[in-house]
Amino acid sequence: METKKSDFLNYEIWILTFGGGLQRSGVYTDNVSDANKSEFRNNVRNKINILVKNKYTKSSVTSKEHISNLIEIQKWINTNHSQVLKNRNIKLGIVQKLVNLYLKYQWCLGLIKTPPHCPFDRIIISKMKLPNPPAWTKLESVDTYKMLVKKATELAGNKSIAEWELDVFSRR
Repeated sequence: METKKSDFLNYEIWILTFGGGLQRSGVYTDNVSDANKSEFRNNVRNKINILVKNKYTKSSVTSKEHISNLIEIQKWINTNHSQVLKNRNIKLGIVQKLVNLYLKYQWCLGLIKTPPHCPFDRIIISKMKLPNPPAWTKLESVDTYKMLVKKATELAGNKSIAEWELDVFSRR
């Protein structure tokens, strides 16, 4: 695809990704300027773009590697952008939503192999019929995230989690 076209599509995908990952998530501290929010989003976009280019375009990423990547992104955001974040911290649930949603779009466009996980949000978590479903916007624990992955893997059967989520999402 031509560079201008792919840059345009990537920009539009990021609008959708940030909308899905940051809207109603309460990520920002009070009184953050629009300029600081924009700088935050630009830096996060660049960091995730590099991660995807380096680790997801050439080969498949294991679930374990993917979780490590999510933690790495979370730590990087908390180190470099704590001043714009509520409680100076971004929750793992928000990071997974941003990364997994972006990977889903890239996969659906045929630009990467099947992602190891799916975006876990209220709708997908509710389809999992968990006894005490976690709120993705408040999810902090790696163990809770791993539990979601385990449950999605069970529900997916012989499909990937990403394929299962696409089926569930399209039927909502």
